[in-house]
Amino acid sequence: MIGNPVNYNKKYVGNSPLWSNSSLDNNLKRYLMLLNGKNILDLGIGEGQNSIILSQLGYKVTGVDYSKKALDICKKNCSNIELVEKDIRDFDIPSNKYDLIMSRCVLHFLHKSDIYAIIKNIKNNIKANGLVYISVFSTNDPGLKFKHNSPDFDALENNVFHNISDNTYSSYFSKDEILDLFSGFNTVLISDEYSIDLSHGTPHYHGIIKYIGEKI
Repeated sequence: MIGNPVNYNKKYVGNSPLWSNSSLDNNLKRYLMLLNGKNILDLGIGEGQNSIILSQLGYKVTGVDYSKKALDICKKNCSNIELVEKDIRDFDIPSNKYDLIMSRCVLHFLHKSDIYAIIKNIKNNIKANGLVYISVFSTNDPGLKFKHNSPDFDALENNVFHNISDNTYSSYFSKDEILDLFSGFNTVLISDEYSIDLSHGTPHYHGIIKYIGEKI
């Protein structure tokens, strides 16, 4: 593993949530009907923004996250989710257990070498005909240009940036790169969106690639 995970525990004041209320991602709403079973793994579950609703809908959700404070909030709001306090880079996915594995707005806070290893872990262990849903920063994200021009970041090859102060990394992707990483999967959705983020903090913009693929 390269560098540190983002220390979200430092971002919490007491046990106050960082994010807005739970709401189901529109793409999850649209494609849930494709699932062949009820077992879901959420890598980087945080406060359970999507997984709480999935649990309420009857899905059996396992959530993995490094932040104990985020997991405490998730558990308080939904006791039915199985929660694992662990760095997702160090989590061994059980083989042939999960019908959906998702990691939304999490992977891009890692070095690409670690991201590639996580994606390999997902691809090798998800059920046949299972769905993968990931979203990551795209190369259209304004943060990429900012980090190129900031003395606080080292710009590395392949659109990877090193945050000097806390030894964390961030990574940016193209659609072709994501499709290549999931070669052999049936692509259900691939999009490169530029949208405003109102879910936390001051409104800001992101370029986001969303990918849903089916293991065949």
